[in-house]
Amino acid sequence: MSPNALATIQIRPYLASDRQACLAIFRSNMPRYFDSSELPEFDAFLEQPSGDYFVVEQGSAVVGCGGCYIREGKGRLSWGMVARDCHGAALGASLLAWRVNHLFLRPETAEITIDTSQHTAGFFARYGFRTTQQISDGFGPGIDQISMSLQRDDWQPEN
Repeated sequence: MSPNALATIQIRPYLASDRQACLAIFRSNMPRYFDSSELPEFDAFLEQPSGDYFVVEQGSAVVGCGGCYIREGKGRLSWGMVARDCHGAALGASLLAWRVNHLFLRPETAEITIDTSQHTAGFFARYGFRTTQQISDGFGPGIDQISMSLQRDDWQPEN
């Protein structure tokens, strides 16, 4: 991706018309990042997203999606992903920063949590998230569930 490519992205609220593009993004990340058993849950989520859900557009193509919400005073990240052929292009970092900043705009949000896998935990760790729990095969065979937490003071958006 060219250095100016990030300037061409837009992060905007999810629309029902984005559903098929988001499902295609999910499928592009199977089986390494998502187990096929999670697809029906994600599909149901897209029918009626809880919290705030966003898509990343590059040109006219939806190339990423991810959500966030607040529960019991903690921010939570949900269903974040970038199309497999766009990995390594800083789109995930842009989407993460968008969602974290969105949650931390609320002064009462001191912590953000996420459940992710061993395949992406290092990505979140680069931005200050710390592992709080690990469950082997928690999302499916070969996909561990890693619970992580980010304190407001540890947010490192410039990494």
